[in-house]
Amino acid sequence: MAALKEPELFSPPRVAVLDSPLGKLWLAADAGLLTHLSFEALEGRSGRKEPVLDEARRQLEQYFRRKRKAFDLPLQRTGTRFQRLVWERIATVPFGSTTTYGTIGKAIGGKAIPRTVGRACGDNPLPIVVPCHRVIAANGLLTGYVGGLWRKRWLLEHEGALARELF
Repeated sequence: MAALKEPELFSPPRVAVLDSPLGKLWLAADAGLLTHLSFEALEGRSGRKEPVLDEARRQLEQYFRRKRKAFDLPLQRTGTRFQRLVWERIATVPFGSTTTYGTIGKAIGGKAIPRTVGRACGDNPLPIVVPCHRVIAANGLLTGYVGGLWRKRWLLEHEGALARELF
């Protein structure tokens, strides 16, 4: 990819929209970094091309067609140190697999309780790309997801980590 440029201070990010099986996805970028993926409309600017948005759309389209299992995008992960540790760990969970909130807590230091890991998952600004949908409760239940539980279920079924419902 091209060299990263400085962020345009105090200006809204560039935004693009992608139609997906989960509904519209809004993508935001600044200075060549993908900053957000949202299931709700994001404020921003369109117009001038932002190459990372085009690449993010292309990779997401491949993911939804089962042609891509991992994303290779420059990301901005703005959050607390703890959130970044959780997000980095989530990014290592492979396509088609799940892990638990407790397992992530143990992996990043052993003292994090599942609820705090869950909160960090909920604050993930890049769902799907940083696959917080792959994190489930220790008892196997699907718990909160920024896009709603139906989207979490869909993503896990899409990846083969969860059997498709018969009815």
